[in-house]
Amino acid sequence: MCFDLDCATIEKKEAAESAGRKAMGKKLRLLFIGNSHTYYNDMPLMAAKKARAAGYDCEVTMIAHGGWFLAQHVAEPDVRFDILFGNYDYVILQEHAHPFGPEEKFFEAARKLNAWIREANSTPVIYMTWAMKEEEAVQPRMTKAHREIAEEIDALLAPVGEEWWQYKKNHPEIEMYAEDGAHASPAGSDLAASCIWETIRADLEKK
Repeated sequence: MCFDLDCATIEKKEAAESAGRKAMGKKLRLLFIGNSHTYYNDMPLMAAKKARAAGYDCEVTMIAHGGWFLAQHVAEPDVRFDILFGNYDYVILQEHAHPFGPEEKFFEAARKLNAWIREANSTPVIYMTWAMKEEEAVQPRMTKAHREIAEEIDALLAPVGEEWWQYKKNHPEIEMYAEDGAHASPAGSDLAASCIWETIRADLEKK
């Protein structure tokens, strides 16, 4: 007989091992669309490495330009073409974060991108970003907007912004921000990659 905590740990380990066997060698294609909060520290590659460690043959593509809004990506013909014909399993969407808004501009772009993603039989993932280091009070607004559009278009939500501040409070010794107080440090990018990957992994395990 084992204690409840031990049993739960064993069950969790067995579930992870089972999922790993199921995933072994399975191809997984990810497309990240965003700006510097996507490309800093090669965050998409971090996510791909986590997928590979879980047994997936993961390929990752990124379309990201510094300071861009999703609306700017919508206006680029190559973005639509890549979504429709890139044969991606998941498309991760990241909106401009600093300053955040206007929300309706974000929502309109997400709706348009979602239509292309659905046409391609891919799954959209909304990547919730974080407020600036000295502007934590902005996070609830960002959280509300990301949750609202994810629910509207029935997308997966990677709540990086929420987890960011919780992790920061629990681990004050770890610097989450780059020197500019806006972008992620390597530790911050690792948290973002982990949150995005765990969001996708949970969805994969339902299939």
